[in-house]
Amino acid sequence: KVPRPPNAFILYRQAFHPLLKAENPNLHNNQISVELGLKWKNEDPRVKEYYILKAKQIKSQHLLQHPDYHYTPR
Repeated sequence: KVPRPPNAFILYRQAFHPLLKAENPNLHNNQISVELGLKWKNEDPRVKEYYILKAKQIKSQHLLQHPDYHYTPR
C-alpha cells in the first residue's frame, strides 16, 4: 500500500522532533507532539509557508509517481 504524502505539519514535526527530543530526553512522544503543535500554531508565517510549499512539492511528486493513488481512510 502506498502511504499518503505528508502534510506541512508532519514535515515540520519530522524536522523538529529530534531536536526537541535531544533537548528534553525525558519527554514522551505524545508530550513532544503537544509541544510541537503549540510551536507550529505560534510559528512565524514564513516558516509555515516553507513547510506548506514543501508539502505541495511532495504531493505533486507523489501524484506523478502514483497517478492512480486515492486516499482511503481505514
